[in-house]
Amino acid sequence: MNPYLLEERVATVADGRDLADTARARLAAHKATADACRARTAERRSELERVLAGYDGAHDALDLMLELDALERVQDRIDQRLSELCDALSEPRTPRYGDAQPV
Repeated sequence: MNPYLLEERVATVADGRDLADTARARLAAHKATADACRARTAERRSELERVLAGYDGAHDALDLMLELDALERVQDRIDQRLSELCDALSEPRTPRYGDAQPV
């Protein structure tokens, strides 16, 4: 998912005044996880480029490729969960009564 569009979505949800503290905490935790995964992916990609260019022999290229592959797959899942949370937190809350009918 495009990280800039996701960032804009999170910002619009986070600015909601009626958002409970627990919802804000969940949103912040999801966003921090997405950001950390994106940063780690960028670090591993740089390391891999250095290793494959012959500048850094301290790491095994295959291990870096496997970790990078796993991070990229996980990033998609994390972004999807964050997107779903944004959807859930931005849905209008219509009060319901015993007959499950909106007001």
